[in-house]
Order: sequence, then C-alpha cells, then structure tokens
Amino acid sequence: MAYLNSYKNQNWLIPQSIKDMIPKEHVCFFVEEFVESLDFSNFDELYDGAGHPAYHPRILMKILIQGMLSRIRSSRKLAAAARESFIFMYLAEKVNPDFRTIARFRKENAAFVKQAFKETVRLASDYKVIDLSFIGIDGSKIKAQASKKQYFDKAGLNKLDNAIDKMMEEDIALDELEEQIFGDKEEGLTGIDERDLRKIVRENFKNKDKEKLKEKITRAKEELEQNNLKKVSLSDPESRVMQHAKRYSEPSYNTQFSVTKNQIIVANDVCHDGHDAHQFVPQIKNVKENVKLRKDTKVGVDCGYSDGINIKFAEDNKIDLYVPSRAQAQEFDGKEQSLNHDKYEYDWKKDELIVGKERFRFRGEYTRKDGKRILSYYSEKLKKKKDVPFYFRERLRMRNKMEKPESKEVYRLRKSTVEPVIGNIKQNLGFREFLLKGLDKVRIEMNLVSIAHNLGKIWRLTRASKC
Repeated sequence: MAYLNSYKNQNWLIPQSIKDMIPKEHVCFFVEEFVESLDFSNFDELYDGAGHPAYHPRILMKILIQGMLSRIRSSRKLAAAARESFIFMYLAEKVNPDFRTIARFRKENAAFVKQAFKETVRLASDYKVIDLSFIGIDGSKIKAQASKKQYFDKAGLNKLDNAIDKMMEEDIALDELEEQIFGDKEEGLTGIDERDLRKIVRENFKNKDKEKLKEKITRAKEELEQNNLKKVSLSDPESRVMQHAKRYSEPSYNTQFSVTKNQIIVANDVCHDGHDAHQFVPQIKNVKENVKLRKDTKVGVDCGYSDGINIKFAEDNKIDLYVPSRAQAQEFDGKEQSLNHDKYEYDWKKDELIVGKERFRFRGEYTRKDGKRILSYYSEKLKKKKDVPFYFRERLRMRNKMEKPESKEVYRLRKSTVEPVIGNIKQNLGFREFLLKGLDKVRIEMNLVSIAHNLGKIWRLTRASKC
C-alpha cells in the first residue's frame, strides 16, 4: 500500500474571489440572500452623523446566523472564523469585527432579531413551503449559563453579602473573615451551600472589583423576594432549577416551539416556568401574530398542556385542539395507567357526577391556595365529596374527542413535526445551553437558532423541489 502524494511547499493557486472557494450550493448564499433582504433603515438613522464608522449590521447578522448553522456560537469563535474560514470571510465581506462587537450587537438588538425570525416565516410562505394543516406545540428545557453550585437560599445570600461588605470596608485577613462569617452554622444553610459560599469568598477575596459581585447579590435577592422563591441562582437569577427528560435537575429555561406539519417554526418563546400548562395560550397568541391560521388547522400538544383553561381557550377561539389527559397519554404510549384523571362521567341535564354507580350533586366552588378554582360535588349516600377542576366539562369533552381513532392519528403528528425540530436544534445545531443570561437575552438566542433552523429547512425544501 502506498501513500498519497502531498505538496507541502508548493504554492497555492487560489482563485481571485473567495466566493469561488465555496461550493455553489452552500447554504451560506441563502443566508446572505435572506439577510440582505432585511430592513436596516433603523440602523442607518442610528449610525448617521459624526463618530467612528461602524460595521454594517448585515455583516454581523450573517455571521451570527451562519454561526448557528455551523455550531459556532461563541463571539470569540465567530470573530476567529471571520479571519480563518472562507465561508465566514465571505459573509463578513473581508472585514474582521471584534468579538466584543459581535457580542454587543447580539445583546442590544432583540427587536431586530425577533423581526428577522418573523421574516423567515414570511419567506417560507413566499416559497410555498409552509403547511398550516397542523401545528404542533411543545416545550424543552435548555440549560442556563448558571452553575448549580451557585444556587442559594436567603440565608446563604445574606452570609455572602456580609462577607463582601467586610471585604470592602475592613482590612481583614481571609482566615479571620471566614471565622466571622462561617464560624457558627446558621439554620437553613446546608454543608454543600456553605462549601460553595466559602469558595466564592476565597475567589473574590483579592478581587478589587467587588462591586460587581455586590450587584449580583442584590439582583439575586430581588428575584428571590419578588417571585417568592426558596433558592435563586447567583450567576443568572432569572433561571430556575428544572428537571430534564432524563430526570436530572439544573438551572434552566423552558423553551417553547410552535411548528408546522413540514417543520417550519412559526412561533417560539422562553419562560422560567418549569411546567408547560400555562404556555399554550401565549404560544397560540404568538402564532397568530406571525401567520393566519386556516379554518381546518389542527393543533396538537402533549398532556403537559391538558389544563382545562387551555381547552376552554381553544373552544372559545374555535381552535381544533388535540390534547390527551395524562391518563390517556399513558395509554397511548402503551404504559400501564397509574393516573386517575377524569375517571368519571357527567349527567349534563342534572349536573351530577357519576363515579362508578354513585351520583354526586353540585355543592359549591372554592379557590385553592395555588389560585385554581375547584368545583365540589357531594354524595349524600356515601357522605363523601368529589372535587373536580372548574373547567372539568371541557376536559371531559376533550377526553371523549381523544378516544376517537382519527383524533389519535392527528395527535401522532406531533412526533413528526415539533419533536424532530427540537431534536435538530439540540443535536444537529448543538444548542444545549444558553450563552447569555436573563430572560430577555436568552430570547434573543432562541430567535437566532429559530432563524437558522427555518432557513436551513426552507433551503433544503426548495432544493428538493428543484431536483
């Protein structure tokens, strides 16, 4: 077996144009075409007048979108790619923006990025590659830029705050400081918390700029009190510890996607609510801002959205919703039913619940501590009450609807619409952790990755139609 010939010291015969170095069908040309179609007039007004010339925002936007498609998200790595990669050099138009410039543009232009995402939906419509016969909605937890080791309760934040105050006000030795702050164990502070607190104090003891840490502690305390939380992240106070699909918990955000039958994202959002139950209504409103639903559009969501309020909203707004109860979801997945949701019948004329062979008459309603309204029914014979959700009638109508074979077929479309999109974003685009901090900032990242997904999908669908 021989080796292939190589030409280590031979001069390169490179084409005069960088564009000639890139395959003609590369997605970067589609990114370029899309970005240059956007309206940058607001930037023209902003940069008009005296001052140092700025990089045109179309350059930074092209770099950010191509970075998402190429699994390059760090502003430093994007700046390096603009110097080293033919594709990024071409999109950067032979200039080299600094990583700070890229990071600043990304953080400061939330409204523009959001509008650009909406333009991808319009573009899909223009190319006639958007199928609104079905929309699937689902959520997925994505890790925040925060460490679980810097998650503290009020007692822990107070200890850390006191330590920083002493460091700023007194000429004190580290050993003496730790003795004063951690000498006696305070109630409510675990051993792990204390170890993490000591580490933060040691790391910042010689740091002259302690004001930043002081500001972070203040923001964390405000978030803790305003939202009545038990613990809060010091590094990203707006994140929440959430349980992921594989049963592990870490500081995260809950991302929401609304996806058409052919996998075009028509709406997205990020929230710090660990459950999906309250995200259906906001998502539908977001969808309606971006597209006009057809009369026959069907909407499928999993059992996490099976709250009666969502079903009531769908009925009032004539949305053809398909959502199983948690008990039905177990049945659809071939699992043993361990849940007992809505396991009763209802006499619509007499307003009576039928549980087994016994009847329960309406007694009244009350509001639970969590704010949920409950209807109470009572059986004189059994001397027992039966509490049901306020919108239990809507839930029963949906339960009966989901028992039909055609409804089950519609519900199964979720597995070929929204779930593959989340898989593409996490696995193929490598988007498993946010780089920015705070709810408003992570929404920018979510819009950017949604733009990248949509452009990639439109590009593939239009190429397939030409073959």
